[in-house]
Amino acid sequence: MAYVTSWYWDKGNFRENNEDSFSLQMVRLKKGGLFREEDKKRRDAQAALLLVCDGIGGLPEGETASGFVSERLTEWFYREGIGRMRAFCWQKRTTASVLRELRQIQEEMERFQRRENLCMGTTCTLALVKKSRFLLFHLGDSRAYRIGKKERCLTKDHQQDGVLRRCMGAFGYQEPDVRPGRLRRDELLLLCTDGFCRMIPEGFLKGCFYEGRQGRETFYKRLKGVAGFLKAQGEKDNQTAVLLANRRKNDHG
Repeated sequence: MAYVTSWYWDKGNFRENNEDSFSLQMVRLKKGGLFREEDKKRRDAQAALLLVCDGIGGLPEGETASGFVSERLTEWFYREGIGRMRAFCWQKRTTASVLRELRQIQEEMERFQRRENLCMGTTCTLALVKKSRFLLFHLGDSRAYRIGKKERCLTKDHQQDGVLRRCMGAFGYQEPDVRPGRLRRDELLLLCTDGFCRMIPEGFLKGCFYEGRQGRETFYKRLKGVAGFLKAQGEKDNQTAVLLANRRKNDHG
């Protein structure tokens, strides 16, 4: 299989700053090493990291919180994650490694908050993909969707009475929801902040992204089109989405 990826990041028409952050990393794996995605002669396993973080707008330093978590998890991917994912039975050890990293990130955020006498937080939705398997980690009200013949939301919003109750930073450390899964051929994994999904009609994403053979440029146009549709419906929040499609090799639309 081969991955096709795309992303969209926009502050919207009403916010002064974009408090969302994201990361999209893709590599090929082989025993004993790592080599560039551009090396077409290799046929080793592909691996990817997809991440969206939405800084909590009601708290100060939302963009700092989301950017810090995004940067730290990207660093973890290259420092430790790739090595964990190279193993044949990779999911259990990778899960333990991610949870350990999230605890360390939380501790650093808490020290910063005490030192600066402020409270900040961010959602965190992370997907690690190897071949057709994925691991999903989730805190907050950003979302992950698996889109194929059916459109399915893979995450639960951590809200109570419309108020966010779980995140990184503000409320102390809380274990994320962890979910393994599989992408069949031509299925897509979409991670997005709430500004990109809050007003989406049921089945809308399937019609945008699954139907027809689409490549990277088309996916970007569709992501931008969804964001424009939501703005026209009155969405005022920042909008961020990252997408990965599972395709046959050399079949990029």
